[in-house]
Parts: sequence; C-alpha cells; structure tokens
Amino acid sequence: MTKSLSITTALAGALVAATLIAGCGAGAYSASPSMYRTPVPNPSPTQSPSVPLSTATLNGAPGFVNAGNFTVYVFDADLAAPGQSTCNGSCAQNWPPMVAPAGTLPAPWSAIARQDGSMQLTYKGRPMYTFVADQQPLQANGDGLNAFGGIWHIARP
Repeated sequence: MTKSLSITTALAGALVAATLIAGCGAGAYSASPSMYRTPVPNPSPTQSPSVPLSTATLNGAPGFVNAGNFTVYVFDADLAAPGQSTCNGSCAQNWPPMVAPAGTLPAPWSAIARQDGSMQLTYKGRPMYTFVADQQPLQANGDGLNAFGGIWHIARP
C-alpha cells in the first residue's frame, strides 16, 4: 500500500509540475477580451520613416546618438562639397556612414547618394558618421580629431 501511495503521490506531483510549467509559456496569462483589439496596420512604405537618431549629453552638450547610443559625427571636409560625402575608402572604414532609412525623411533630415551607391543620412545637409574607436555607448573619442583631411565633431541638433 505504501508503494502505491508513493507512486500516486509522485504522479500527482508530476501533474502539478507539468501544469505549472505549461503556465509559464508565452501567452499563458489571463486577459480580458478588451485586450484583443484589431491590430494596428503596419505603416505603408510611402509614410515618412522615423529618424534612427536621438540625443544624449556628449562632452557637456546635446549631441546625436544612434540606436545603440553611439555618438554620431559630422566632418568639416564635407562642407567644401555640399550634397556629398568626402569620406570614402579607408576614411569610411574608420568613420562608417550612417545609413539613411528608406522613404521620405522629415526636414531637416535627408539622404545623399554615396560613391558606392548607398544612401547616407544627413542633418541640415551634413552627412552623418559613427567612429570605430568609440567602443562603448556615449563615448566621443572622435570629437575634435583631425583625420582624413578635416576636423570631426559631434553632430549636434
């Protein structure tokens, strides 16, 4: 009798454990019918995309950061060639251009075509870049550097 009681107890314990484990899966919660509303449709490709940058305090003032909170820069040498990037080849390997999202961007954001055919994000006409020496979010190791024919600065709103 003790043997069958311990088997019954073990089976009951396994059933309770299985029920608890099943309740831990995604969607295993109680929700009211009002939570199941018609889903919001995806925006059409003709709508303006959101700009993939935000601001953070960098070297004491607001500056642009990308989605990973890495500092975004502008290059003074680009001022001599409005509407294009002068940072290509090994420069672009060290200062990767910010890729522009597809679609129409809200002013003052825009995109320019690069030598390689990719589209680069600009702010008020200035091409935007990141810097490979920024290894951690919110670092600004490229601010004030003179490299590849010009001075690099934190991109600021």
